[in-house]
Amino acid sequence: MIRKLKSMMPAIILGALLIAGGCGGTGGSDSPANAVKDFVKALKEQNSGRAWNYLSRNSQSMFDDIAKSRNQSGKEYFEKNVSDVSPLGMAGIDFDVVDEKKNGDSAVVVIMTKDEKKSDMYAVKESGVWKLDYARSIRESMKKLD
Repeated sequence: MIRKLKSMMPAIILGALLIAGGCGGTGGSDSPANAVKDFVKALKEQNSGRAWNYLSRNSQSMFDDIAKSRNQSGKEYFEKNVSDVSPLGMAGIDFDVVDEKKNGDSAVVVIMTKDEKKSDMYAVKESGVWKLDYARSIRESMKKLD
């Protein structure tokens, strides 16, 4: 699983970069939709340190697991791998949030790109703020590939 995830990392990062937009602060968001937007905005601004703060604990743990084999922390790995998005050639695609389904402290944010492709992103509420559950978003996307 970790090996498969490592090999998919460039695609995962590219997938995150396909989403554009956002607003908000530096450590979480006021809604699930804004958690997705704020994370992507930070990436587009090449501020991977701020983007890290929008990730759920579960997502940060995922990066910790990936980084162990490289003798790095998950944050170091994340910041190094997304610190400069310009070589990826991705300007981002505008999207609209078309639905936000909250269920207690978890939520599904449905986005649609201008070319009408829908995607589900997941968010969780931690310490009173919404964060992107990137790890779950990846797991759910992988299920659709099977």
